[in-house]
Amino acid sequence: MAGRMSRLWLVALLAPVLAKAAEQESRWLSNTFRIDPSISAVTLFIEREDDSTPVVLIRPDGSKYYYQRHPDTISWASTASRDIITLWQPEPGPWQATGRISAERGLSLVSPFRLQLAPLPARLYRQEIIKLDAELSHEGTRLDAAYYLEGLSLTAQLVGRRDADTDPFALAPRVIGVFADDGTGLDAYPGDGRLTAEVLVDALPGPYLFQAQTTNQVLARTHEQELLVYPTPLSLRMTTPNEDGSWQMLLEVDSELQPDSLVVTGTLTNPLEQSIAVSGSGRVIELPPAVQPGNYRWQGRAFATTREGREVQFQLPEQVIRVSPPLAATTPAAPPSFWLSWPVLGGISAAVSALLLVAIWRWRRKARGRKVSGKKAAGG
Repeated sequence: MAGRMSRLWLVALLAPVLAKAAEQESRWLSNTFRIDPSISAVTLFIEREDDSTPVVLIRPDGSKYYYQRHPDTISWASTASRDIITLWQPEPGPWQATGRISAERGLSLVSPFRLQLAPLPARLYRQEIIKLDAELSHEGTRLDAAYYLEGLSLTAQLVGRRDADTDPFALAPRVIGVFADDGTGLDAYPGDGRLTAEVLVDALPGPYLFQAQTTNQVLARTHEQELLVYPTPLSLRMTTPNEDGSWQMLLEVDSELQPDSLVVTGTLTNPLEQSIAVSGSGRVIELPPAVQPGNYRWQGRAFATTREGREVQFQLPEQVIRVSPPLAATTPAAPPSFWLSWPVLGGISAAVSALLLVAIWRWRRKARGRKVSGKKAAGG
């Protein structure tokens, strides 16, 4: 692939007036190249000797561009042994690069790269997990030369669409993922020019502009797509554990999903910090018994099929459930006594207590009076 790119200047970028092979070779060896008026953009890959300074780029009119001083129409990245320069709307005519340029690789010119991204469904759901497949291509062929792809990464973001008349404050883009061509996660091979990643659509329902940008400071390419984010078409709740700890996860599914297609996987972490795998199908999922009191945490995903037949997966919201210990057995209360004591009287209102004391005093007074009268009658 690299060899093919190094020859592209012969067929596309050099002016037709270079008719003689000797003249072409001379111009190539002196790191001089001609840009045709039809070229709107071109990227230069310049390999230098190790630990050398960036090249100087000389325009057709003799003026010079430097790594640290150039117009905005130029993107320039430089390492210890490489310059990658993209010229946008370059001036037609002969250009030259000067510096300690490698004799083996020298200078290669290619037309602009293109970011190819599999189109996303126009209808996405909140908390849906989508897969991105992106690659840089040149003339329909995936770019796979490692020295062109150093530091390649992919950024995905959502830009909220708002009506300027009703909502003049634009929302900042919401970054939903940053990924590298490093062979981690879903990315199969490092440095192969193809990036595969999972993205969580964590955004409120509404219209958005989806943007995916791949870049390594110079090879920046962007893919855009209009889409709509809809509310999550399912919800879940946990039942209360019964006496033996049995409980369930219950899922509610909107009409947009096929109910019999629902599959759930995840982990339940008990109060002892033990993680237990949980999986099941349908809208009722049996959970491991909740035998220890404390906090239980649930995390997982749901897989389903829409009414239109599209396979979807969702990040389920984390659930934290508090399981209380059983209530301790209580001793039955003793039956109430029919005699009154001062502690009992102290709990009664002051007015009631006073009436009871007066009644008792009168009853005792009458009783003593009857006793004295009885003794007098007996003595007479």
